[in-house]
Amino acid sequence: MVAAVFQFGTAQLLAGAVVATALLWPPTYASAQYGRTDHVDGAISTLKRCSLPTPQGDHHTLIVALRALEDPALAPFYEALLKSPDWRSQIDGILGLAELSKDRDLNIDLVRALPNAEDRSTAIRAAIGFELLKPKTLRALLDDPNMPSVDALVICGELHRQGQPFPANAVRATAADPADDIAGLASLLLMESGDESAWKAFVERWATRSDEIRNATLQELARVALLYRLKSSVRGLGELARKPDIRAATLMMVNATALGLEPNLGAQMWSTFVQRERSQALLLRAGLQLLAHEAACEAGFGAKLKNGEPLVDAIADAIDASASGDADAMASALEVVIDRANKTSAEWAIRRAASLPMPQATRVWKHLIDTFLGAPANAMALSPVVLDAATRLAESNPALLEPMIRRAENERQAQEVLLLALCNASSAESADVAEKVRGQLSRRGDALALLAIARGRGELTPQIRSDLGIVAAGGGDLDQSLLAQAAWLFVKSSGKQDAALQQMCSP
Repeated sequence: MVAAVFQFGTAQLLAGAVVATALLWPPTYASAQYGRTDHVDGAISTLKRCSLPTPQGDHHTLIVALRALEDPALAPFYEALLKSPDWRSQIDGILGLAELSKDRDLNIDLVRALPNAEDRSTAIRAAIGFELLKPKTLRALLDDPNMPSVDALVICGELHRQGQPFPANAVRATAADPADDIAGLASLLLMESGDESAWKAFVERWATRSDEIRNATLQELARVALLYRLKSSVRGLGELARKPDIRAATLMMVNATALGLEPNLGAQMWSTFVQRERSQALLLRAGLQLLAHEAACEAGFGAKLKNGEPLVDAIADAIDASASGDADAMASALEVVIDRANKTSAEWAIRRAASLPMPQATRVWKHLIDTFLGAPANAMALSPVVLDAATRLAESNPALLEPMIRRAENERQAQEVLLLALCNASSAESADVAEKVRGQLSRRGDALALLAIARGRGELTPQIRSDLGIVAAGGGDLDQSLLAQAAWLFVKSSGKQDAALQQMCSP
């Protein structure tokens, strides 16, 4: 129930579906000599697969890849998906049209036309995850007398997250729901509106559950409270977290909610936690947790964390640098955290750097990539972290990636991660870098460079178009998601989009 109702990680699907498999392909070989052939038919055949449902849902991954292009010319395809017999395709069509709309807002008439309540609920929750529901539309959904109570609860939570008032009566019924996580969220929302009676009743009910259920429920409530920005929940959740048999992992999740919503109180809770819990694993997680919340970092808190272990002490120094407000000191401290070669800490360092001024942020991202390129081959485990840093760099200063790509000439997988970042950036500047490095790439690397050029430019030269056609027909070793993007960009550049759409939209 918890995962089905409240798991809103769907906003990551666009990036995940497009790049996840791209990092798993084996090393490739030198570029082949291609013949000059018209590859439109092959590209259209690739695109046709997007409209052919499979039991495994492969078509959904391809559609998500096309949606990532946010190309208005694909609107007829999304409209055709509304008539598909496959529920995933129908929802993809609704979301694709919402992403192309002027206000990036969901068309609720299309949602209401879905054949069953479960599909409608899925569409609404996915739209929330992709941030495709404006307050006016959320309120219109609540006006539906047939709206399931759990969906109404989610909609009210999203209204609150967007800083909008919500009707308390819309969630009151779910405060007595048999599922503890649903009842708990309803009571937290009601407490946010000034009614604490439902929360008191929930606490009495929660106290009767087994230790395992109490911990699982409290973790979920901490997560959704942070998600929906329920500040009134912090003290109540904190009180439950101090009960006997509450596990350290649960307490850490409550601390994370407090740090995000009430930084001063969260800092106090964090300080108490690290004084009590001194295991290496917990100190590491707690340090990264505090580091993520700039407003909660206080001078001297690093000393509370230190235990003599290099990585923990590096995170402690970064906490103190954050408290100092010195961007250069913070960048230097994050570089040391990265140097400790821990994947999790590197991920947090890259995200934390995003809050620094651009010169310092760029310095941290570049440092991670430079470290990665100088590391042994087994450092490929860091590829997702490097892709994140490289994408941020490609979006801010793509020219910095050019020497890195050239440096990685003998590390093909590393080179392809950097090229994939240029694809993700989808800008004229990243396209320029991709064009400059062509000629020293693997077959797949060249295909990624061509895709970066096509995504970043409106017009393609005849030579680029011809080479992209080879990739679109399957000649570049791309995974299916990236292949679908290449195929669409090729047929569009070739003036064949109408022919492609005719095949994509036909039953």
